[in-house]
Amino acid sequence: MKKTIILIIYLGMFYIASYAQESNSNDSIFEKYTSEQKILNQSFSNYFYGNYEKIYSMDEPEFINIIDSLRKPFTNLLSCFKNENPEYDSSVMYKESKDIHYFFDKIILDYPYYHERYTGEKKSFNPRLESNLKDFNNPELLNIDSYVEYLKAFLYFHSKIELKDEYYKKLDNKQLNATFNLIDRYFSNQGVIDFLKSYYLYNHIDNLGIKNIDSLYTEFITTCKDTSYIHKIKTYYNSENKGRKGHLIKTYKTVDGYDLDIHLFLPESNKQQKKRPVFVYFHGGSWAEGKPDYFFPTGELYAKKGWVAAAVEYRIAYRQGTLPFESVMDAKSAIRWLQQHADEFNIDTNRIVAYGNSAGGHLVLCTAMVKNWNENTDDLKISCVPNVLLVVSGVFDLTDSTSWIRQDLRDRNQNENLVNEISPNYLIEKGLPPTLVIHGTNDRNVPFSTAVEFVEKMKHDGNDIEFYPIEGAGHYIWYGRYGKQVSEIVKKYLEKMGY
Repeated sequence: MKKTIILIIYLGMFYIASYAQESNSNDSIFEKYTSEQKILNQSFSNYFYGNYEKIYSMDEPEFINIIDSLRKPFTNLLSCFKNENPEYDSSVMYKESKDIHYFFDKIILDYPYYHERYTGEKKSFNPRLESNLKDFNNPELLNIDSYVEYLKAFLYFHSKIELKDEYYKKLDNKQLNATFNLIDRYFSNQGVIDFLKSYYLYNHIDNLGIKNIDSLYTEFITTCKDTSYIHKIKTYYNSENKGRKGHLIKTYKTVDGYDLDIHLFLPESNKQQKKRPVFVYFHGGSWAEGKPDYFFPTGELYAKKGWVAAAVEYRIAYRQGTLPFESVMDAKSAIRWLQQHADEFNIDTNRIVAYGNSAGGHLVLCTAMVKNWNENTDDLKISCVPNVLLVVSGVFDLTDSTSWIRQDLRDRNQNENLVNEISPNYLIEKGLPPTLVIHGTNDRNVPFSTAVEFVEKMKHDGNDIEFYPIEGAGHYIWYGRYGKQVSEIVKKYLEKMGY
């Protein structure tokens, strides 16, 4: 490893010498610098990202030494650039210096999180990073990407500590509330505050929705001084609010003070017609984010085709601070609620189709496969098993790809192996509902091999399953380039099943 570091530093010094000899004209000065920097970037990337887990698993002194050694060729290159071009734009030099500084300091900032993920050993915030606080109220740095990424990492790291406060225990949208409180605590410059709060509020609306954020939304609109941010947030909020109109929203369960909704899209004259099949949607988002709103346009289309369509809100980490176990219980409760209210909404309980993307696909499988993990308020005599399971880029094994769950279980002093109880590849048995699995062969979020294993085990036990690998596709196949193909596969499968 030391040889690798020495090699990188040597390469850096070689390129610096090359730069000093060849840079002459003002027009090519910065271009030459960035060209040499790209070569350093490649050397850095090959080493750092090729040894990511190994580096973050090191003891802290060794880790810091490695990162500072990796930083040195970049600072040396910039120093040479300054010395050779003393008249060059000082603002550019300043930006480059800060860019390098915060890129590598973010790696150090991330150390406690990744070290615990890979080793199980807890580490604290490195004291040397305290010196960066002096830059926190400098709005001129907001146009430097590495600085902004550092701020995000800083707020996330401290939010993990903040959320341990009892104040957040029963609070919805925990992550957003904690982040807003941290922004008020660590930042005083209005421009920086407006930038950060607009970023987090927009991101929350985009990925988690607008439910129960009225107080934070109103606070932002009232205190923000940047009209462009206000316009952006208002426009998005109003658009999302409009999308929640025009269909029924029912609370299917209240748990720990949270009212969980099911969004229903009903065909016209529903009560005068024969019993309807129901299409139940569970969104993705790694059990941490996501919103039922993703399904609203599709729900309207299914209602026009004569279906009852339902989009389920379930507990997630960034809102309620939960793990996938609670999400599984909510999914099962939602199916039971539809069974209980079948007459009210003219639902054919023999034709319940459950569909989910990614983590939502996992929940679809769990409604049929997980025997325990039931809400204590559920009537267990009512079935939570759908009649058809549609799984797109689903998660089949939580024991490998979701280390944050194990980390949180450790924090709660619970057995890490509990994840086996909600991992479909460990739960397969005979007699499961007809299942459709669609998965990209190049999925980097959920390994394709886990989908293959699931399908093979299902077939081995004699279950009715159809598998559609999409060659070369990644994880997000339900929209964009592959969205139409996935929709067509689902449509033909349902037609084949008599829907």
